[in-house]
Amino acid sequence: MLLARCRSTEETLRRADAVGSFSGPMRNNLVTMLDGIGLAAALGVDSSARLFDTHHHLAALCSAIDYPVFVNGQNYRGSSPSLTRHPVLRSLVRASLGARIAMTPHALVIPLGKAAQEAVSLLTADQLAKPTWCLTGFPHPSGGNGHRVRQYAANRKALRRQVARWAAATASS
Repeated sequence: MLLARCRSTEETLRRADAVGSFSGPMRNNLVTMLDGIGLAAALGVDSSARLFDTHHHLAALCSAIDYPVFVNGQNYRGSSPSLTRHPVLRSLVRASLGARIAMTPHALVIPLGKAAQEAVSLLTADQLAKPTWCLTGFPHPSGGNGHRVRQYAANRKALRRQVARWAAATASS
């Protein structure tokens, strides 16, 4: 439909990514949490919801591994085998997420959930990501994550401080 309206292929793909990323209730949970730690203010927008529409260019919504992975014929869910302990998966994390982070050295990295956090920790240990700009302790926004609300409440103040430090550091650079 966008291509028919004379949009470029690049713009069409960018819009599709914005519409499809974290859709439904999971997006609402994510936006609420991001706004609650001050990300919208740090980015100069009224809500983190803008990252999925008018300000999609400010976000790189990606996975630790850019490729479909199957284990025993089933979709890999990030835990078994361990994303950071299995040599092939570890290599894919470095090649996929490590490369993306290297392209945006001033980015705030927000790993959503335990597996993503382990992937980011691997990259910080390898000095491929700056630890102070990686929000560790941010819960996965899925409604299926029963620990989401408690984990967010426990980490919210620290996450807010980290976002503020990132915003101050990137504003001066």
